[in-house]
Amino acid sequence: MSNSPTIAISRTPSGFYGWWVVFAGSIILFVSSGIGFYGHGVILDPLRNAHGWSKGTVSSAITLFFLLNGIVGFIIGRWMDRYGPKWFLVGGSAVFGLGLWALNWIDSIPQLFLIYTIMSVGFCSTSLVPINMLITRWFIRKRGLAMSIANTGLSVGGVVLVPLATYLIIHLGLDWALPILGAMYMLVIIPVAIFFIKQQPSDMGQYPDGDDQSDVNTAGGQQEKVDINQMRVWTRREAIKTMAFWSIALTFMLALGGQIAYLVHQVSFLGQYLGPQGAATAVAITACASIVGRLFLGTFVDRCDKRYVTMVCVLIQGIAVLTLAFYSHVVLLYLCTFAFGLTMGSLIMMQSLLIGECFGIPSFATVSGAIGLCCMPGAAFGPVIAGVIFDATQSYQGSFILFAAASFIAMGVIYFARN
Repeated sequence: MSNSPTIAISRTPSGFYGWWVVFAGSIILFVSSGIGFYGHGVILDPLRNAHGWSKGTVSSAITLFFLLNGIVGFIIGRWMDRYGPKWFLVGGSAVFGLGLWALNWIDSIPQLFLIYTIMSVGFCSTSLVPINMLITRWFIRKRGLAMSIANTGLSVGGVVLVPLATYLIIHLGLDWALPILGAMYMLVIIPVAIFFIKQQPSDMGQYPDGDDQSDVNTAGGQQEKVDINQMRVWTRREAIKTMAFWSIALTFMLALGGQIAYLVHQVSFLGQYLGPQGAATAVAITACASIVGRLFLGTFVDRCDKRYVTMVCVLIQGIAVLTLAFYSHVVLLYLCTFAFGLTMGSLIMMQSLLIGECFGIPSFATVSGAIGLCCMPGAAFGPVIAGVIFDATQSYQGSFILFAAASFIAMGVIYFARN
């Protein structure tokens, strides 16, 4: 039975369930991002030291992780649109959690790459695409606000779980820390997905945004036009023929490539000046800033041209990374970390908002998966480029200059993302 989203239903809602979906999505992102996204930077050096591998080698495994994340998203996006994301969340959490535990058993580089391959499948099924897909189904007029609240879990995960993971690794070692983190991944996400996630408003006899029947019947022509655009079904072939598709894809390939590379190497880079615990604190500051930036953005983004909001985000990111390339004063390190964080979560959210605005509800995961595949080179090769440049020069300066330039280019490209 297809779970494709619908608008027309027969009864009026009593208490809008969409905000419970927002809460559940925030909890899921708290765990999946705190461990599966931010956690790479914490695990990188201990894993490298445990086996005597180079930074470039371990970074390459992380590159494979993000590379396959894009491919998996492309493959399963259409299935999510058809069946809904609920059981993908359940199965994906089990796959990622067990994969994290299995890192304890590897003793060769091929095994390292195999486990990261498996983990990429689980992470893709429990990260932003399924959660933002749910938000896109449940909200239209209040989508930016709802997504900013749900995506806040992503940043809170960095604030709470990065220091926790660092503590576990320092005091218990990888042998205990990885199974604990893997168990946490499964024991939180699985019950939340089963008991709280509802695939779409019609499952609860409701309309998007909590509107009732009279709201829908009396909506003006402009709202009717918005709803019609939001319910258009796009095939991949149709989507890739549009300027909006390629503008979004190229913009976020450039912007997120540098962002993910910096996040993966953030602990290693800042650790040179702040020490391990200081670097972990800086990561937490990044995540805290992301919370502030995302919630602030959510208060007005639904009333703004999302292209211009994205331009401001990539500009701030580029300036922050470029400053880090040339200055290592402790105060500047923390200030740039905070500035980077302000735009970090907002950029990820803006990608989903632009896709939802340009391509609507029924095909959100399909188009997101296709755009994710196009963004894949940046997300995948950014970390390894930074690792290889560091191995060659013992410095991150060259890679940071490169990533800042990519952010500035992205400012111009996003202008063409028109509905």
